Amino acid sequence: MKWTFFLIILITSSSVLARDREILKCLGEEEKRLHLKKETGPIYDLNQRLIAEMIQVPKVELHKEHFLTICSGENFSESWKLLEISIKFGKEIFLIPKDVTGIQRSMTEGMIEDYVESAREILLNFIAQIQSLSPTPICLKEEIPELNQFFTEIKYLQEDVETKKIFEGKDQKIFEKLKNYPLAFDKCRARLKKKLKSESKAAPKKR
Repeated sequence: MKWTFFLIILITSSSVLARDREILKCLGEEEKRLHLKKETGPIYDLNQRLIAEMIQVPKVELHKEHFLTICSGENFSESWKLLEISIKFGKEIFLIPKDVTGIQRSMTEGMIEDYVESAREILLNFIAQIQSLSPTPICLKEEIPELNQFFTEIKYLQEDVETKKIFEGKDQKIFEKLKNYPLAFDKCRARLKKKLKSESKAAPKKR
């Protein structure tokens, strides 16, 4: 379920709006870094999407251990790490303050559930965007063979099955390889170049 903008405004007090939440500051720093480097593409778009998603879940922070994992400065992208952890741990990553009670707490929990459900869609959109930049149609599947089974499981995933369960045993491989997609593209270009060169030598010369 998606809560309306009116409800979001209703439960967001001026005191919360007056201060930046730590996760938003973290994502904002990444946005600034990408902007200064004039970088666009999948990571930039992911950053923008997650900033928008976090704004829609007011009055919550991430548990300290997850926040430090995401915003330690050791990741190539804070947004990518947030997405990875969101899918792995679901709503467990969020911390709702004790002073958020009653209907406000119920509504906040609903918004968190909405975000967790959207994480799968965000990941699939990210993969689709990478695929659109691929030098060959089968590049990603060549470099990340785990994607074939992953797409099958995603396609037939039942509503009562938690998304994070399909990542058990293979999640790290998928995430590690996806984040290194420029390297995967380089390998595919090298193979394509070698293939074209081989075909050129094998082609009969015209008289």
